Amino acid sequence: MRRAVLALLLLAALPGPTQAATREGPMDAIGNLDYSRGPHFKVGDWVKYRTRGESYQGYTTDYTVILLIAGEEEWWGEKCFWLETRTYNTGDDAPLIAASLMSYSVFEDSMPSSRFTLYVRKTVDGQDEKGRYVQQPFRRADTDIKRRVPLPEPERRIDTLGVGRVEVPKGAFDALKVKRVTRKAVTAQEGDSTVYYERLEDHVFWKSDQIPITRLVKVDLDNFQRRRVWMIGESGNAPLNVAEHATGVMELLDFGSGMKSLAIPERFQRPISEQRAAPSKPARVRPASKRG
Repeated sequence: MRRAVLALLLLAALPGPTQAATREGPMDAIGNLDYSRGPHFKVGDWVKYRTRGESYQGYTTDYTVILLIAGEEEWWGEKCFWLETRTYNTGDDAPLIAASLMSYSVFEDSMPSSRFTLYVRKTVDGQDEKGRYVQQPFRRADTDIKRRVPLPEPERRIDTLGVGRVEVPKGAFDALKVKRVTRKAVTAQEGDSTVYYERLEDHVFWKSDQIPITRLVKVDLDNFQRRRVWMIGESGNAPLNVAEHATGVMELLDFGSGMKSLAIPERFQRPISEQRAAPSKPARVRPASKRG
């Protein structure tokens, strides 16, 4: 079964009105990488976060995630890296694991934060009957293949608020504070009624160059979902009601280097340069038979 991949970890943190919020499934956190500069990481680097959230409708969420640069692989002549995401739900000892093979070309894109999914080459998609992780080429939806223009960007406002001191479980950091407000709205016809729906995401990011892979120290999250419904000719009398309001926080727990992958074959758990330099095993030579 295909996991829910490629959604930003931050957005997955806050439960919606139809989401079972007590447990999270496997997540792919490629949307949380820092694409604003070149790849400031190496194989074995990792970062760990805890995300907690609660909503107006009584949903709660609490889980821990580890992002690991699990390895490198040359795929069809293209240099790529593996990002492994381990999700630990509260009370669980074993993680749920997702992994994606990403092309390094993503760091050359002019808009990588909105187009990073174009650079996914393979994914780890579950386990076989022997418990081995299964890799699959990443297949895009038919609508993505047929579409000739990019999806429209949501209405977004970004404000840089300066450098400040922020404390998280890992410690205190001097971090750049960035506020991002995103608004998505849609109007649709349902029977003889018109439905207007909007989602407002108000996120505050604390970023530091000390943090590998993501640069994220802390994220404060505040999401509104609002809705109104009216019959033909009655739009002026339709109130805009709050369908859901969710708040949460994602905080840095730890980071480091030298972690080993759980899902990637061992031969890829090192840089491509080392893979190329590894000596090949000499061919076995059968001894010549003696002639009488």
